Amino acid sequence: MRSKTNPREAAVDALVNVELGAFISDALNQALADYRLSERDKALAVEIVYGTVRMKQALDYRLDAVSKRKMAALEPRMRSILRSGAYQLIYLDRIPPSAAVNESVKLIPRKQRQSAGGYVNAVLRNLIRKLDQIQFPSIESDPVSHIAVKYSHPEWIVERWVKRYGIANTVKFCQINNRSPQLQVRVNSLKTDLPQLQSYFASQGIQAAKARYAPDVLHCDRGIDPNSEPLFQAGHYYVQNESSALAAHAVDPQPGEVVYDLCAAPGGKTTHLAQLMQNQGQIVAVDQTEAKVSLVKENAARLGVSIIDVIIGDAASIELPRADRVLVDAPCSGLGVLRHKPDARWRKREQDISALSKLQREILTNAARLVKPGGTLVYSTCTTEPEENQEVIKWFLEKYPYFRPSALPTWFPASQNLGMVTILPFLYEIDGFFICKLVNSQF
Repeated sequence: MRSKTNPREAAVDALVNVELGAFISDALNQALADYRLSERDKALAVEIVYGTVRMKQALDYRLDAVSKRKMAALEPRMRSILRSGAYQLIYLDRIPPSAAVNESVKLIPRKQRQSAGGYVNAVLRNLIRKLDQIQFPSIESDPVSHIAVKYSHPEWIVERWVKRYGIANTVKFCQINNRSPQLQVRVNSLKTDLPQLQSYFASQGIQAAKARYAPDVLHCDRGIDPNSEPLFQAGHYYVQNESSALAAHAVDPQPGEVVYDLCAAPGGKTTHLAQLMQNQGQIVAVDQTEAKVSLVKENAARLGVSIIDVIIGDAASIELPRADRVLVDAPCSGLGVLRHKPDARWRKREQDISALSKLQREILTNAARLVKPGGTLVYSTCTTEPEENQEVIKWFLEKYPYFRPSALPTWFPASQNLGMVTILPFLYEIDGFFICKLVNSQF
């Protein structure tokens, strides 16, 4: 039996599973478990998988231009082999073109190599010869198609952004989404502090700089493997992007208070709330399935948090006594964090936004009943779309006029309007996010 040590083959296995409907993280984890790869080869496999999925539309456009058969007509493995080979040729300068072609041909099963291997070889070598001749749609006459193809985003997303932000900012938005995301971690102040964690990372050869805005987040210059990282396992930090960490600061929970997190899994914001409360008081974390609440429990245990009560329930209907503060980090389209989940851009549909907006309103309607007079309600999403953000809040304030906007911390990015901020990646160099803070003015 052949030893499975080929990182390109592992990448293609993962890409095929993504084509068949698996989430990219699940497909990649399975492939890495099936192969015995060195750390260097693991990094190559990860780069090929994430890059190929991210740039799928740009790759297919170029491959279609040099192949007699369109990519959409090929079976998933052949399509994945060609895409991954093209990704190496176009985007990975450190890989010689001959190696990218030859290694791609080797991924064809031996019994098919003479015919199918010849096709792969011809297409990729044709791509090398004609790459500079392939023209994208004109940005002047068809900016949406140009951006969608060149920067590999669905046209419906690009069209929305061009209308709202203009051509230049949409290009910047897409470019940011196509960068590999930087590792960001939130220090767990229950066990350590920022300088100590920085010093530890430095001893491991990792440069960790203070975040641009969040006072308890570090930006690291390279990734880590949490499964083998001692301080992660000991709960000294939590992997969390900076924009997400702002939500708990918006809630501003105080020690001894009762706080609800109605959409809690996997527990990043929940444990952050507990951290800001110095692990004093009560947090009720709600999510819909046993699998999800188990993630919250696991993270709370690892981080040394003891004030979280985790319950299975529906945020849109759960009944609880009123709390001092309620966080609704609502299910959303996730269009602000596409660089973290490159497959999400191909899964989302524009009609999803209206369905999510309906769900978001249902959750906020229930959340309004759970906030004490004088208490705080924070609504957040990791999307930039107005239908899920400003329009939801406008509707909510019309329905519940006794809720009033409340100022967010002055150190937050983005200008505040009625207690709301929309964080745009092309302006602030962090993930797209929306946060709104409201106070129940009933007494």
